[in-house]
Amino acid sequence: MEIREIGFDELSAASRVLWKSFYHAEKNTCSMEGMERFRDLTEPPSLFMNCFDGSICLFGAYEAELVAVGALKGKGHILLLYVLPEYAGKGIGSRLLAYIEDRVKAERITLNASDGAVSFYEKRGYVITAPGRVEEGLSYTPMEKEKVDFSSKNP
Repeated sequence: MEIREIGFDELSAASRVLWKSFYHAEKNTCSMEGMERFRDLTEPPSLFMNCFDGSICLFGAYEAELVAVGALKGKGHILLLYVLPEYAGKGIGSRLLAYIEDRVKAERITLNASDGAVSFYEKRGYVITAPGRVEEGLSYTPMEKEKVDFSSKNP
């Protein structure tokens, strides 16, 4: 498996992975407003504008094709992380998360976990920092974890 930054020419593929993964995970619990909002945020033009202006950096996991997408916003906020349903449970999300965490430039890593992803993040050291919320139809739980910098530790 290869993990790397997603190029501008791959934004349509990234959008498809995000939508298919989100829809599969949220179709039974997300409101129509939330579905539409997520779709708007992950359409190729929106991804392009956010990548172009440096607001986010998209990363992908590839198994011959793009199978997972994650995004880092600013210095330390994981904006999203989605794996195609047919690749779930194979460690791809964990490896992509670790790859993104290694690029964080802050002492704390923050994220807003969808309801179905809270336990995934808790198993990886994240803690809930506030009660779950709903904004623009999207429900999430704020979480964070301290970034461990092994390079500054003495052997």
